[in-house]
Amino acid sequence: MSTYSQSSHSWSCDACSATMATPLFCDSCGADYPERRGMSAFRILGLDLVFAIETESIDLLETQLATRLHPDKWLSRGASLHRKALIAHSAVNEALSAVRTPFARAETLLTLLPDLSEFSEDGRPPLPTSFLMKQLELQEEIEVGVEPDRKRELTKTVRENLKELRAALDSEFDLVEKTTDSTGRSAAFYRIQTTVDRSRYWRNIQRSLRGQAPS
Repeated sequence: MSTYSQSSHSWSCDACSATMATPLFCDSCGADYPERRGMSAFRILGLDLVFAIETESIDLLETQLATRLHPDKWLSRGASLHRKALIAHSAVNEALSAVRTPFARAETLLTLLPDLSEFSEDGRPPLPTSFLMKQLELQEEIEVGVEPDRKRELTKTVRENLKELRAALDSEFDLVEKTTDSTGRSAAFYRIQTTVDRSRYWRNIQRSLRGQAPS
């Protein structure tokens, strides 16, 4: 068991005792539990609080939840039940978005892991000014317009940087899992935060190259 993992739980409906696909809504009888909407994405999806999750596992979970929770199944049961199913389906989709990609999953974990409870937003490690200026220059260059060859060059650069940052996340989360030393874990979390922050800028460059608005 990981030193920073949190076991998921099966949920049974209070109304019909059926096992629920998500703690938010019973896909057997239609009972909903709005007080649980504040749960974390991992909790909603029944996932352990860990970084190392295979993409195939998330894809399979998404398919299973879509099959069991699709709102159209409730159209014939009345407007109220259909609305509840829609709300639960939307919350599940948001939860999936929060854990689907490694960078999104890391960002979500950084808000949930107890090791970070002592760190304030003001305590985030700053990124180097040189890095921020370079990112701004790239965004301005793309906004003005880049030739096809330059676009391919930038696309390759973004891909290589994101690959490197993803590998760094794997390494740092693995270190967090294996160490119980609080100083070492704190240092690893700061490096994870820096990696996530850097990735956000590169992902925005990627979005701009694809003609999408930065997030």
